[in-house]
Amino acid sequence: MERAELEQMPTGALLARLKRLRWCEDDPEYSDILPDELAKVEGQILYKCDTLWKTAYSDLKEILATREHHSRKIG
Repeated sequence: MERAELEQMPTGALLARLKRLRWCEDDPEYSDILPDELAKVEGQILYKCDTLWKTAYSDLKEILATREHHSRKIG
């Protein structure tokens, strides 16, 4: 997703995207994802070692740093 698109998103949606990025596995070498499962999610960011992950994470952090603070929802 382009940075300009991210900047238009509400803070809650950005936080949800950040949470999904944090769930990515560190490295394919230590992954338990099977080859047939990989084929089903082609084009998605799966690993933190991927340059796309690093760019997406960096962009999100920079944009969120300019936003208001959101308290955690309890419940």
